[in-house]
Amino acid sequence: MVSDFAPCDSRLAPHSCHLARPTTGCSVCTIPEHAQSKRRPCRLYTTSVSTQNIMPTFSSFLVASVAIVGVSGAFCQERAPDLLRDATNAIRAGDAALAERLSTEYLNRPGDSRRNAFWIRANAREMLEDYAAAVEDYSQLVELAPSEPRALLALGGAAFKDGDMESSIQAFDAAAELDERLGPQLWQRGIAHYYAGRYDDGARQFEVHRTVNPQDVENSVWHFLCVAATKGFDAARAALIPIDRDARVPMMEVFALFGGKASPEDVLAAADHSSSDGRDTLAVFYAHLYLGLDFEAKGDMALSSDHISKAVADRRTLNYMWQVARVHQELRGRTD
Repeated sequence: MVSDFAPCDSRLAPHSCHLARPTTGCSVCTIPEHAQSKRRPCRLYTTSVSTQNIMPTFSSFLVASVAIVGVSGAFCQERAPDLLRDATNAIRAGDAALAERLSTEYLNRPGDSRRNAFWIRANAREMLEDYAAAVEDYSQLVELAPSEPRALLALGGAAFKDGDMESSIQAFDAAAELDERLGPQLWQRGIAHYYAGRYDDGARQFEVHRTVNPQDVENSVWHFLCVAATKGFDAARAALIPIDRDARVPMMEVFALFGGKASPEDVLAAADHSSSDGRDTLAVFYAHLYLGLDFEAKGDMALSSDHISKAVADRRTLNYMWQVARVHQELRGRTD
């Protein structure tokens, strides 16, 4: 699942990447969460349409926001432009609480231009892990800019992080309706389909994502999980989307695991080796995430919970897939 987003600005806060699952660099994000996530390094299918082309990086958005505010100070009191500029700098410095306070102060002042402040505050609230509040701000953005896919994409990501799958799917659907090029790119929507129990819809999303990202083991695995949920393990294995070159460790071992040709020990050994020699510090996280999903598909909920817990405990990355692990743990906890 790789998207073609512009590289992230690593100085920015980690929870703002709404549509990113880079691989070993960054790829699809609005902000870093990603130094290494799901896709390949900041490179992704540069020839295909990507959500990053439609949703610019958060850093570039903030720069534009400050510029806009700077030239339109007449609409508000003198302090207003400085508030957004300071809020932007706070985001860059990782001070989400300050960014939230400054953007809220800005929003409490009279004026017509509020979109930039809502965007900054929403990102700050994601950094603070207040996803419900972030959803409220992104919803305000959608009302103010109903024809902007990026606001809907951000809303879909935040709603997912808040555990609201149907709202997440609705936002992603609306973004795809505004720009049909987005549809195949939205692997995030497929994951939301899976957790919403809409397995057939999820399988279709991962099938179409294959057309823009044909060598992504994760896409193949999530398709497997959707098929297994409705048709069983054997049918899912028979329909496993073939992959022959995903360079991310331990993705080919994960692929072999779901194909019945590798063991959990093989996956962990590859991840441990890659992590120990410094090549990929996130390999162990991905190993535990996909082992947890594999054990769940096989019905071993105890082992699944153990591996998902280890993935969530690994906070070296707070990218979108870490959020998937966290949300998985929370959703399964509600039904235990």
